[in-house]
Amino acid sequence: MDTTLVRLLDAEAIPFAELHRRYGSVLALVRALIGVVPNCDPYLEIWPTAFRTYNVMVPNFLNLPFSLWGVGAPKDVVGLAMYASSRTAECMYCAAHTCSFALRRGARPDKVAGILGDASLSPGEQAAVAVARSLSRLPSSLSDAERRELARHFSPAEAEWIVLGVVMMGFLNKFMDATGVKLEASTVEEVRGLIGPSGWTPGKHLHGQAIGDGGTLPPADGLGTKLGVLPYVPSALSLDRQWTSGVPDRWPAVGAYLRRSTGHDFPVLRRVQRRRALRAIAVMLRDNLDPEASVTGIDAKLLAGFVYATLAADATLATDLRALAHHRRLAPEVVDRVVRFAMTPSADDDLAPLDARTQALVRLARAASPSPSEIPDSAIDACTATGLGAAAIVELICFLSVMQMLHRLSIFYAA
Repeated sequence: MDTTLVRLLDAEAIPFAELHRRYGSVLALVRALIGVVPNCDPYLEIWPTAFRTYNVMVPNFLNLPFSLWGVGAPKDVVGLAMYASSRTAECMYCAAHTCSFALRRGARPDKVAGILGDASLSPGEQAAVAVARSLSRLPSSLSDAERRELARHFSPAEAEWIVLGVVMMGFLNKFMDATGVKLEASTVEEVRGLIGPSGWTPGKHLHGQAIGDGGTLPPADGLGTKLGVLPYVPSALSLDRQWTSGVPDRWPAVGAYLRRSTGHDFPVLRRVQRRRALRAIAVMLRDNLDPEASVTGIDAKLLAGFVYATLAADATLATDLRALAHHRRLAPEVVDRVVRFAMTPSADDDLAPLDARTQALVRLARAASPSPSEIPDSAIDACTATGLGAAAIVELICFLSVMQMLHRLSIFYAA
């Protein structure tokens, strides 16, 4: 079995029974949408901010539950883009889930199966998939021509919803791939026969479980699905309102709010027009930069963020991080050392001034930031040796996942 961070998290994973007690309506809604309650949930709740980040992001980036009734971009196209994103990022966990999601939202099986090279997609679907694949490479390869082609086939609102689905997958691809969450057997059985021939395998997400040759594909949404989610919607929306209370959903109010709460306004957000998503991003940034909620310490997280921004070659994200570092009076020479280490990880001397715990976090960030992630035994051993607990590991990977979400957003909205 491949080395995964999950082995450091298992002992502190929150039992599903407790998760159902805390968030029953949310879990039931997810099960109705993708057929399972994902195995990532018990790990995210180890550091509750991560679970909240994930559950604020997903419904607001996908315009759920309203997208089930056709409000927003074509839901099958959003599903295809999310699947293409996950295959490009080589997150096999998310590829399985987004395959199931796309099929349930009405995408044709032959289009899902052939998305990496088949010509059966419509021109609009091709445009969405091209943007998804280019955004999901690290570094990104998105071109102005791909942006224009997407705009040629979809209204500005539809195009943004499609992009938000891919941006959301930036978070999910990073967290699931870096931690190596076990893929649910029922999901494997559901999708393996369709996407296995294209090279998909559970890989490090299999964890030794036996799998068959493939089961029945999930059906597209019918009236039963659309009515079946209704009992859970009020409670889920109530929880979302609780988590997002007091956070604005328009620019420049969002920028001013973030400057007060984090020290930086994240100017790229001025380009986001979908108000639900804009408010959700503000909540994600506020919560992940909250010193009172942090186990790792904000400065260590920022240094990890610089590792990701360097490997992603994202100057906009690096500028955001430098503004946050300046606000916290984080020494520029320390930042420069970490950036050099990110470019040349064999240069251990660059990390010498950092304490052992911060060094372990930065090394873990260096291993987790590429797509796909490869976590060596040495990084896991360093976490153990320096006393990095499960909550600190989840917090760090959650922050890198937020960075990847921001990376895809900033790349799409680049001039």
